[in-house]
Amino acid sequence: MTNHRAWARLNFEGKREWGDVFPDGKVPIQSIATQRAKLEGIKDIESVFTVDWKALADWQQQAVLEKLSQQSGATKEAIQKEILQVGLPVRRKYIQSCGINQLEFFL
Repeated sequence: MTNHRAWARLNFEGKREWGDVFPDGKVPIQSIATQRAKLEGIKDIESVFTVDWKALADWQQQAVLEKLSQQSGATKEAIQKEILQVGLPVRRKYIQSCGINQLEFFL
């Protein structure tokens, strides 16, 4: 994860929620651009980053599946299938900053 191309840094609230999965507070993401998503159980559309699921260690993937399964009541298999289809969002409100590890970043 340390050499991942794009990452987001969890803020204090994000560390309370996801610090057990991302102990250093750094989350690999697919892009530094946010997306708008309708999340289950949340009334309004949220601004989210998409986690790079393949960049997570096996223990992190299992911890995410366990946490989401406990919260939703869905099976870990069903959750993983959905993550592989649509991605794993992390809410913008949990992020302090984001960055990339590239020098060729042009606007």
